[in-house]
Parts: sequence; structure tokens; C-alpha cells
Amino acid sequence: MGRIEDSAAEEGEVVRPSFLSRFTGWVSLAPLLFFAAEWVVSASWRGFYGYHEDLLGPLGTAFCGPVGNWPCSELYRVMNIALVVAGLAVVFTAAGLFAQRVSDRAGALLLVAAGLGLTVSGAITQNVSYTGNLTAIMVFMTLGSVGAFLIATSSTTRMTGERRLVAVLASLASLVGYFAYVGGVDIVGPGGVQRLCIYGILVTVITVGTVGLTRTPAASIHEPTEYTR
Repeated sequence: MGRIEDSAAEEGEVVRPSFLSRFTGWVSLAPLLFFAAEWVVSASWRGFYGYHEDLLGPLGTAFCGPVGNWPCSELYRVMNIALVVAGLAVVFTAAGLFAQRVSDRAGALLLVAAGLGLTVSGAITQNVSYTGNLTAIMVFMTLGSVGAFLIATSSTTRMTGERRLVAVLASLASLVGYFAYVGGVDIVGPGGVQRLCIYGILVTVITVGTVGLTRTPAASIHEPTEYTR
């Protein structure tokens, strides 16, 4: 590999990331749909919905209230679709990073499992099964926060210092949010700490995943590359 890269440099060839690296980078941007969907659905909520006090689950339900007969948002399906898309994006991003050998196995596997949990939370809403939906979200928060931290801090994950700083801070925020949520610590409300955890995981995935869109030849020593004249 080193001999090929040296030869490519001597011949004036342009080294670019592989298709897998670029594909992983674009897929890792899909969780941005989650943030847009959450804002749109919460804004169309019939009644008061607050990011601090209200959890994420109700955004994907058709009816709310004490006995489950109050209409929530007509756009609730958008939230469920966004959860499924974001979850699958986490799965494919983690798998892509591991396939390129730019992340450790433990962090990648944890994020794969976490992404599946987020996907299930979009498919099984609280109207279908409250416990099933809550369990799926907890799987994402638990495994995702640890997996995000491992990938952000792993020496095998190649990225610039600035990008790593963002990833580490985001993963630490997810861990803080997770422990605050589990411990019932009222920092910014139950909805706020849950979002701190979820947002931190997704930001870490986006930060690490998009490395493949901006990587330089020197930083991609462990990554399959394509060469063009």
C-alpha cells in the first residue's frame, strides 16, 4: 500500500477516498433529517409540547393524553420515518467505518446495535407498544452513548484534531445525558437530558462519518483508495 501511494505521488496522480468512504460519508448525513422532522412535528403539535419536559416518544404517536384520545400531530408519521432513517444511517455508518478499518470493532458494533434500536423505536410507536418503544430508545441511548465515545476516542479513528474535539465533546454530552436521564437528575428536564444523549450520539456519528468526504491522502493510510490521473 505504501509503495503504491509513493508511486502515485511520484507520478502526480490524484488520490481520492474510495466509493465506500464517500458512501459512508453521505449516509452519515441522514440523521440531519431527524432534527428537521423533530422540529416540524413538535411545531405542529396540537397543544403544548416542550423539549425540556416532554420525551421524544410522543412525537411519533397519533393520539396522546391521559387516556390516549387526544390528537397530537398530523405529521407524526414524519417523525417515525425520520427515526427509521436515522437508525439505519447509524447502522450503515458504523458498519462502513469498521469495513474501512478506521474504527475499532467494539465501538462499531455498539453503534450498529444502537442504530437498530433507534430504527425499532420508529417502527414500534408508543401507541403500538409503550414498553417496546421505550426499550428500543433505551437501547439506542445506552449502547449508542458508549459506542460514540469509543469511536470518538479510538486511536484507529483517523480525523483532524478539530473534528476529534467535536466528536469527543458530543460523545461526552451523550454520556452525561444518559446518566442524568437514568438517574432522574433534573438538569434541563427529562426531555432535555434525553435529547442531550440522543443529539450527542447523532452529532458524533455525523462528525466521524463525514471524514470520508474530506479526507486527505495522508490521513487515509488505513482506508482503501482509488487512484485517477
